[in-house]
Amino acid sequence: MIMNTFEDLFSEYAGRITDTVNEQESVFIQYCKLFSSIITDSFYVLDIVQKQFCYIKPDNLFLCDHSGEEAIRLGHDFYTQIIHPDDLPLWTNILKIIPQYLNDRKDKWNEIDYFSCTFRLLRKYSFSSRFLSQMVYQRMKPICLNNQLRYLICIVGSSTHKETGNLLLHNKNISIYEKYNFITRRWKQQTRELLTEREKAILMLAQQGKSMIEIASDLCKGEYTIRNQIKVLYTKLEVHSMQEAIEFACAYRLLNSKRT
Repeated sequence: MIMNTFEDLFSEYAGRITDTVNEQESVFIQYCKLFSSIITDSFYVLDIVQKQFCYIKPDNLFLCDHSGEEAIRLGHDFYTQIIHPDDLPLWTNILKIIPQYLNDRKDKWNEIDYFSCTFRLLRKYSFSSRFLSQMVYQRMKPICLNNQLRYLICIVGSSTHKETGNLLLHNKNISIYEKYNFITRRWKQQTRELLTEREKAILMLAQQGKSMIEIASDLCKGEYTIRNQIKVLYTKLEVHSMQEAIEFACAYRLLNSKRT
């Protein structure tokens, strides 16, 4: 028996979004609920053509204290309620850039894994009269139907990024990616150096909350050696803390990658 890919299953059920006569949820919605129930990040599906949400996980990270019903009702306009005003033009632009890229590079569709970007959400707390901004990292899986982009499957998580934008195209070959320059309006292909086995081990142990001394003991190395290797790791990933390094490695799937 041949297992269908996520794209195959999505394409098969995406057209059945409405409920049945018996008001039972469509297979598509059930599939989304099942998937969203096993991930910790926010999850939603955006219909690019209709400018509507097909599904939104009832998770407050993306909804920002709004209801899922309100988001579904507002559709694309819901972004104006949750995205920082300074970042809204950026997100609107991204929603044009991605379809344009896919339209111009149909020969690369099979190589694309997902797109990603960063922007700020607005959060309101009872103890403050001001909105607080939260940086998030969003992965976007494109689903194309009838030779054009139709859906973006989006996963949203909190981020340690300091800057908004960071629009990247990630290939299935994780050592190659493309970065969009908002000034020149061009994509540039770049290569990403993969992690060594020891760097992966350091990050794996740090994920478990182990201190530098404990990591050195587990790897049978001196603390000074591990400290230097961590500095090299930070430079390679262009980060400044272990939290950022772990987030970067997880986001770009470097922990499970194999060096060839």
